[in-house]
Amino acid sequence: MSNLPTTFITHSQRVCRLYKALFALARREEWPNRLTYRQRMVEYRARLDANKDVQDLMKAKRLLIAGEEELKKAMYWHTENFNFPESPLGIAENRFPTPDDSALDSWHPLEKAQYPTYFATREKRKKAYMEWYLKRYGVPDPSMM
Repeated sequence: MSNLPTTFITHSQRVCRLYKALFALARREEWPNRLTYRQRMVEYRARLDANKDVQDLMKAKRLLIAGEEELKKAMYWHTENFNFPESPLGIAENRFPTPDDSALDSWHPLEKAQYPTYFATREKRKKAYMEWYLKRYGVPDPSMM
């Protein structure tokens, strides 16, 4: 139960957490280019300092909530198009493709003899499929092959 909050978070604590999160976001997005990273941090600090003397607590709370929402939107962009590796459009999709059923036709008769019931059933299904195909589509024209 350590994940449950036991105390209230004050307004100033929420502002500090927002500030630290903005630092982390800028570091993640602008890390190789230190100049743009520092520029973004100066802009964030200026925005926070512009509103540090707000006396109206409701207005301060609205500004804080707006800042947290802006942070959420800025952090959301990288998870928007997330795909699990083995799901469709993932980087590992069809990495190990399943072999086609026709590969079993190239087995040696001694290999097929090890699984007699499977190959007997398979031959029946192939014959039934060929009958269904010829009944539905007819005999293929040799010029089209």
